[in-house]
Amino acid sequence: MRTSEWIQTGFATLLALAAWIRSLPSGRRWIATLLAVFSITAVAIARASMHFLPLKQVSIFRDWLPVVLMLVPYWQTGQFFLGPNEKIQTRLMEIDRRLSDWMPHIARTFGRFSRLSMEWAYMFCYPMVPLGLAVIYAARLRQYTSTYWFIVLVPTYLCYAITPFVPALPPRSINEKQRTAAARNKSRTLNLWILKYGSIQAISFPSAHVASALAVSLVLLRIAPIAGVVFLIISIWIAVAAVVGGYHYAIDVLLGAAMTLIVVVLWCSHLIPSTFITVPAITLTAAF
Repeated sequence: MRTSEWIQTGFATLLALAAWIRSLPSGRRWIATLLAVFSITAVAIARASMHFLPLKQVSIFRDWLPVVLMLVPYWQTGQFFLGPNEKIQTRLMEIDRRLSDWMPHIARTFGRFSRLSMEWAYMFCYPMVPLGLAVIYAARLRQYTSTYWFIVLVPTYLCYAITPFVPALPPRSINEKQRTAAARNKSRTLNLWILKYGSIQAISFPSAHVASALAVSLVLLRIAPIAGVVFLIISIWIAVAAVVGGYHYAIDVLLGAAMTLIVVVLWCSHLIPSTFITVPAITLTAAF
């Protein structure tokens, strides 16, 4: 199995086991378990397909499979959210207020176009990961696919792992003024609609969106610098939009970025074993 497949199936399995250990309604336990089964089955089918499909097609399919499977642990962590912890939520809001005291007027300096661009940027966090992989393919750098997924998945999944221990609503759900402001901006209305029907209705703490977007940017910056700069600018704007738009607390955006930076520093310092992030030569030879 590829390292990305071990990460995805292993993490999905751990979350399923945690669902049976934690005091959760049986329905939520079964959802978490079935999601893990889905992840494991998808990886098993991908590996078995090499017996009846051309190896190149199988390799490409396995390159892209993590795009879908990244949603599994997100929905699994959502099963642990039974409501906000008022103490934790209040603490997050207090930290936000303290951070805003350091730059009290910055949000007011953003004009209409700036806020609109932030909503577009935040919307871009959804296709950011598959687009990053598409850039790798377009640049004929498929040999970095395993590295890409390792750097993206590890900090993102670490964020998911912490999320069940920080049950809180996002700022937009607490601040009534932010909710009514959605009507002024169609892009924000669309973002809120997506979150209403596609999110777990709680924050991911630290921010997995910021962690994954920054991870994509930094990998591309290393292997495809021009694309990396573009993605980095977008990922920074995603982080700003997450806070200004009330999608995340400032502290969970900062911690999400920190998760990625730690993993990237370890990668650049060659402290991560190469076997974790390099596709075996035989795999590449067989794929082509």
